[in-house]
Amino acid sequence: MFKKFVVSAAIACAVLTPGAQFAQAKTLRMIESWPESNKMAYMPAVQFKQNLEAQKVGLDVEITGPEAIPAFEQITPVSAGVMDLIYTYPAYHSKALTVVTNAMEPDMDKIRSSGVFEVIDRYFQENHNLKLLANVAVGSAGYHCYLREAVSENGDWAGRKIRGVSTYVPVIEALGGVAVNTDMGEVYSALERGVVDGACAPQSVFLATKHFEVAKYRTEPTFGQLVSYIAMNLDSWNDLSDEEKKAVEAASIQTEKDTIRIGNENIGNDLKTLEEAGVQVTELPGESYDKVRKAYYDGVWKLAEDCCGVELAKDLRSKAIEAGLTK
Repeated sequence: MFKKFVVSAAIACAVLTPGAQFAQAKTLRMIESWPESNKMAYMPAVQFKQNLEAQKVGLDVEITGPEAIPAFEQITPVSAGVMDLIYTYPAYHSKALTVVTNAMEPDMDKIRSSGVFEVIDRYFQENHNLKLLANVAVGSAGYHCYLREAVSENGDWAGRKIRGVSTYVPVIEALGGVAVNTDMGEVYSALERGVVDGACAPQSVFLATKHFEVAKYRTEPTFGQLVSYIAMNLDSWNDLSDEEKKAVEAASIQTEKDTIRIGNENIGNDLKTLEEAGVQVTELPGESYDKVRKAYYDGVWKLAEDCCGVELAKDLRSKAIEAGLTK
């Protein structure tokens, strides 16, 4: 019986070897920072997978989420080659130079043509052993904060504990809050139990996370832009053929376009659903919003200086200002 199995396997192998009719697909393993239930946050990974496989060069993508590797710990295994691809938010990791795109207009063509993309890509190759593939924005709605109680009569949240990663800290502190850094997966229970009084996050994921069930107020206007990134282990990239590299680049550029379009199409429906669920808008008055907006932009560029070097951050900001991407 064993001999028959070996013979059958050998025949099958001979039929499917290179030079026969079928070439074996190469699977690229992607780790991404959000669970599939967080549909809008998860969506760019799916778009990239679809766009790359549509290139028909024998590359497919296997997506694994934070249940396998926690979001804040994912960059190391990709840099080491345990995984081939990462889709994540820059502020989840150190030396996160891509964070600067969160203080820019989500014009991905300009980010590439201005030289911003090239500078970040070179930095990632030298410091993370990663090849930057795409900056992905889930629509252009940007960020908001959502609260268990409305903003105060003074237009602030003084003394309240607000969840936020590093990019939100200046915003939270600008209106008197205390920043708490909590993994996104723990925010619901933290809000429910009153461990935090609110959180700041992309407006586009408020519905999917169900945080609106325990935080019935969302701030307007929004601020900044939600721009995450997709990158590839540099050794895995170098192992690709020229044809495969072109396919990956084409899929990356298409994904940048897709995620903005899909995000914008969904946000209107989401806000209507949230209103029907009893979520109320709590307006940031002009002076408060000016503080938030300034704190966010200054905070992002200061974060870039601290993580990656003052001169490098200044060079990027200069390129972005010249291209009309930031202030």
